[in-house]
Amino acid sequence: MSKREYIPDWLTASRILVALGILALVPFGPEALDAVAGLLLLGWTTDMVDGRLARRFEKGPSWLGEHDFQIDMLMVLASAVFLTATGLVPARVGIPYICAAILISLYTLRFRDFLKFKSVTMLLAFPWVFTPFVLALFYAPVAAYAGLAWMILALVFDWRRFLGVVGDFLSGARAYLRR
Repeated sequence: MSKREYIPDWLTASRILVALGILALVPFGPEALDAVAGLLLLGWTTDMVDGRLARRFEKGPSWLGEHDFQIDMLMVLASAVFLTATGLVPARVGIPYICAAILISLYTLRFRDFLKFKSVTMLLAFPWVFTPFVLALFYAPVAAYAGLAWMILALVFDWRRFLGVVGDFLSGARAYLRR
């Protein structure tokens, strides 16, 4: 395998580093929200690019590629922990939500159906994906506007991927409801 075929995996693995970076910012408190938002935008950008490169390089599946979604959710979890640990989200709300979401997601694994797991986990993670940017409107407006601009550009440049993610969510939801 040529060196360039490792690039998609490196991009996927970089989101683990993004998650660790977000957690490392907890001691800096709410003032680090702009840095967290920047790391999240970097992480979501690598998420958009890694799959495209893997397909372009005709790269076969790797362990990292097969666990792309779980790595994405690790990044979302790190963000949720940051928001709760720094008090941007009250602990009485954040801690029970995070714990319940983890338990519910893990419970869906018993069905051994990845689409069900993905759908439930996406639903539970959804608020945490946007909360840093909503809070940034009040604490770090530049980060909020950067997030909005990133979202618009992502939709313009990768509308098919957005439809695919929504389709996966709906397929998983239907499969879960049919059980």
